[in-house]
Amino acid sequence: MSQQPCLLERLPLHIAQYLATFLHQDSIRPFSLASKFCCQAAAPRRFTSLKLTARERDKFDRDVEELRATLAVDNRSHHVRRITLRGFLLLGTDHLGPNGVDGRFLANGGWNESPDDEGDSETEDVYDSSYFRPNLPKYDSQRKQELNEAWQPFADLIGQLSGLRDLIYACTHQIPRCVLEALHQSHPRSRLHMHTFSLRSLYLSASNVQAIDADEYALLTSPCLYSIDMKYEPYSDEAEKSFNTEALHWLIVNSPSLRKFKLDYRYDTMAVRHGAYQPESSWEDFLEQAGAGKSADGKISKKPEKHPLESLTLHSSGFIYELLNHIAVWKPLRSFTELRHLELSPCLSLDVMSLISMAAEGEIPSLRSLSVDWEDMHNNLGQLLSVLPHLDTLKLSGNLDESTFQGIHDGPRLALRKLQIYPFTPLDHSQVRQLIQWCPNLEDVRLRLAREAGPHETAIYRLLGRLPRLRRVVLQFVCPEPQYPPPISAIMDLSWDKFRDVRKALVKIAVDETLARAIFRKIAARKCPLERLKIECLPIQDSARALRSYHAVSSSYDASWEDIVEVVGGRTWICTRQDVKSPEVEVREVTKETGSRDKALECLKKTDDQEVKELWKQVWPPREGGSDKWWENWWSYPLSDILDDNGEDVVGGAGPDI
Repeated sequence: MSQQPCLLERLPLHIAQYLATFLHQDSIRPFSLASKFCCQAAAPRRFTSLKLTARERDKFDRDVEELRATLAVDNRSHHVRRITLRGFLLLGTDHLGPNGVDGRFLANGGWNESPDDEGDSETEDVYDSSYFRPNLPKYDSQRKQELNEAWQPFADLIGQLSGLRDLIYACTHQIPRCVLEALHQSHPRSRLHMHTFSLRSLYLSASNVQAIDADEYALLTSPCLYSIDMKYEPYSDEAEKSFNTEALHWLIVNSPSLRKFKLDYRYDTMAVRHGAYQPESSWEDFLEQAGAGKSADGKISKKPEKHPLESLTLHSSGFIYELLNHIAVWKPLRSFTELRHLELSPCLSLDVMSLISMAAEGEIPSLRSLSVDWEDMHNNLGQLLSVLPHLDTLKLSGNLDESTFQGIHDGPRLALRKLQIYPFTPLDHSQVRQLIQWCPNLEDVRLRLAREAGPHETAIYRLLGRLPRLRRVVLQFVCPEPQYPPPISAIMDLSWDKFRDVRKALVKIAVDETLARAIFRKIAARKCPLERLKIECLPIQDSARALRSYHAVSSSYDASWEDIVEVVGGRTWICTRQDVKSPEVEVREVTKETGSRDKALECLKKTDDQEVKELWKQVWPPREGGSDKWWENWWSYPLSDILDDNGEDVVGGAGPDI
């Protein structure tokens, strides 16, 4: 007797594929393994977005062939819409990447499915910018030929992906010419996102003045170039001057396809101070040698219209006005009428005045996302927010004041769906309560707080639970600093407990799995549809210095104080649940390991400082069933729940009397 198909398998395939779009991403792969029909139904979700990491040449060849074979099954290649390329393809005798690092962050290469995630895009490890030097590597013609030969199988694969829409390139060597030509020939309307954009041939020295490389000129003029992420350094470590700013000016004015810019200016005054060579040749000379057209008057031709801009991110160190790191410089070069995302770090009052003027003239009607790192003494940010009532995403950091919060109230409070506030001074209970009352439609909230380890802290979590649409929360906990320097009167008082603040600080920085789960449940207790909570305990360097100062009061400094804070603090937790009605909460630690915690733990194990051990036992007394290794006996104290939702009627404190 033949087995009858289940009800799902009786549906038309396109209906089943539509239903699969409602599955949680963690359920996609298990669902695809249920049956052949389910595998076909899950294919659009599984193969919409792919990632391919380049490392060793032989393995890269195998990975591309495996990917080709996988996509050939049931015409899966038709489902691919986006591919992310990352890593550094080693050629010949290469053993290191262009920056002299072994690229451990690239793992072992390979490809994987990467279904669309609504998570934190900023945490996606596409490439490590700290390893990227924009002037390297520079390849001669022979090496470029080897690179193209190595990438040709992938370029051929691109031609088979009929639905490809986006290619995200994050490899730390230049994009191969064969890949670029494959895009132009097979997908002329696709979008190329260059996350490691840099024109290496435009880093020039006195002995190496030449035209722009032909392959890089092809990239510069590509009709597919849609977004660039550019790490700009005016001089290389070899004292070569960069002409990338001039190239960027040309792109801004002449490239209609380029809609998104992310610029990170690293202005190194040391290179200038040491007399870096500045070639006399101009940018126009390089374009002329590369074959760029000239107008009748002999100048490089430029289009008179201003092309639209959709996203602009400007990061810079230092105020270098002419380097395109301020809004006023961009205004005459591009149209802002289609601008939807703007990020400024740092943001100065000059930028705000330009934006206020543009808003009054109706030049930024489409702006929906604003991110600002405020670093100006004169804070007029509130004035800008008050004239942007349609923002749905707002991220603020830096030196914020009450006028900034008032600007939120007068401007976008009802339209906001995503709010991130990371001020220098952490938010307190009253400020959080104010924001919750003003912005009732928030779905994503990210706040920087100082743990109180008391009832006001719990009241903040309960306030967040009042938001009826809240799905995602990120809480940054700043590491507390014991009072320093201690009052003279306290030092003179023999009864003064000099370690009391230190013990309180250690209680606040200790965030374990149990506390992370308790915070999630406290927020979700009011039945808000919370799906994800991320807790980030910020680095502890400042607190470590404060602890050292306390230890120095009674004896010479010992590194054990810093080791305690390193071992216990600085952890990151993610709490999730697949069903908002389920009490089950999955908690996992995602702290990025740097090796410093292991070193600190080894030092703690070897310490002979009895004062350190005694302090540890005062904060975390030995418990029945605990480890006989004192450095493993630490935990988070439970939340207090004494205040009401408005933070009133304080009955008492929480935690141990330490």
